Amino acid sequence: MNLIKKNSRLTVATVALGTFMTCFDINATNVALPLIQSGFNTTIAIVQWVVVAYLLTLCATQLTFGRVSDLYGLKKIYVIGFAGFTVSSLLCGLSANIGMLIIFRIIQALCGSMLMSTGSAIVINAVSPENRGKALSVTAIAVAVATCAGPSIGGIMTDWLGWSSIFFINIPTGIIGTVLAMRNIQKDRPKSGSKFDPIGSVLIILALVLILLPLDMLSKSTVNPILIFGSLITGIVALGAFILYEMKSDHPILDLNLFKNRVFTTANFAAIFFYMCEFMLVFISPYYLQQQRMLSVSFSGLMMLPMSLAMMIMAPISGSISDKYDSRFISCAGLGILGIAVIAFSTFHPDTPTVLLLIVFAVTGIGAGMFHTPNNSAVMGSVPASSRGVAGATLGTMRNIGMVLGEATSAALLSYNIDHATTIFAATGLEGAALQQAAFSQAMGIVCIVSAGCALVALFLSLVRGKNRCVDVLKETEMKVV
Repeated sequence: MNLIKKNSRLTVATVALGTFMTCFDINATNVALPLIQSGFNTTIAIVQWVVVAYLLTLCATQLTFGRVSDLYGLKKIYVIGFAGFTVSSLLCGLSANIGMLIIFRIIQALCGSMLMSTGSAIVINAVSPENRGKALSVTAIAVAVATCAGPSIGGIMTDWLGWSSIFFINIPTGIIGTVLAMRNIQKDRPKSGSKFDPIGSVLIILALVLILLPLDMLSKSTVNPILIFGSLITGIVALGAFILYEMKSDHPILDLNLFKNRVFTTANFAAIFFYMCEFMLVFISPYYLQQQRMLSVSFSGLMMLPMSLAMMIMAPISGSISDKYDSRFISCAGLGILGIAVIAFSTFHPDTPTVLLLIVFAVTGIGAGMFHTPNNSAVMGSVPASSRGVAGATLGTMRNIGMVLGEATSAALLSYNIDHATTIFAATGLEGAALQQAAFSQAMGIVCIVSAGCALVALFLSLVRGKNRCVDVLKETEMKVV
């Protein structure tokens, strides 16, 4: 990789390490939940907060930390985030009860939010415009490796060393990453004239939590529908208040003028629907592998390995191409491939040949890799340097919103349609394993169709975002700033 700026390779590697650590932790913790539940002798409803609290905190705080990093320095926030993530990982592993673990996971997520909201901006500042796609592909590879390693390595570590090990492994990684961040990331430039927007920060955090939390709990039959509806309405009101306040604020946490840029807006919303599509498939796949094909947790993770490997291969290729050509067509092609792969997955049954399953997972990874890097490059290349922290945080927020919505939608669809299909097929005389398989297959097909629809929406948004190459957008934007 021919990165031009001094120490840029080390900077990109440092950000990739932080990206890997935060993404690995998300995937590995999911695998460990059953053991955490039994270890603390608690319920599924309570132990799920180990994941839900983490994801909600990530979603709700990235815009805040993105703005803070623009005001007080990308390097400063990134180093604090790396060090804080390391310490909070130690505290998570040492938790004496489920309440302590959930609290320390929230602290861990706050630090992870610092890393995620600043990483892309640090990479963009470290490399020359013509190499931006290549550099961002490195972080995309880190995501793919973490997605691959999380379920498999996390499952093995949990089986052999206990659930605490998935947090303790972050300690040496975090120490190394903190030192590298202090040494390799370029110094922050002095900034003046702008102030932090505490009211805007509180409003957006409140809005995202109140909107996303009830959506995440739609599949839970024990949740009061009035409570869900009330939370959604309150969250929407808070979001409206945030928008109105930011429009009048002299120092907004989110410059809404950025959304006047069609590339920035459409690429961000395309990211939401892409991650919804991807996470609906990621959510349904373990159920199919473990309950329909009767595979172990560890082996299920290995079966999904081609998805991550294909993404690792395709991300740098698509990133390099997006540096030279119109990136929207690369993104659209990737989304088309992803949608076709999801539709193919919807036809699978317990006896589907393993080779065909592996091929579809690989094709899914190819499509995701073709979209991920060019779209990120388009977003980050459409804003001036002074707003890259907020732009990266906005993209990160959209990513996490898509993840939460994808998981919530798939869980709700799966739960409802399994119950509905079970009633219908039972009336025809099916029973036992045959009834369970028929009901699940129908529900899985519906989830996959909705997932493919999300890919189609993302494809449309990518197609209409504009025809300028990302490098040209960046140069034109920076010339206007100068």
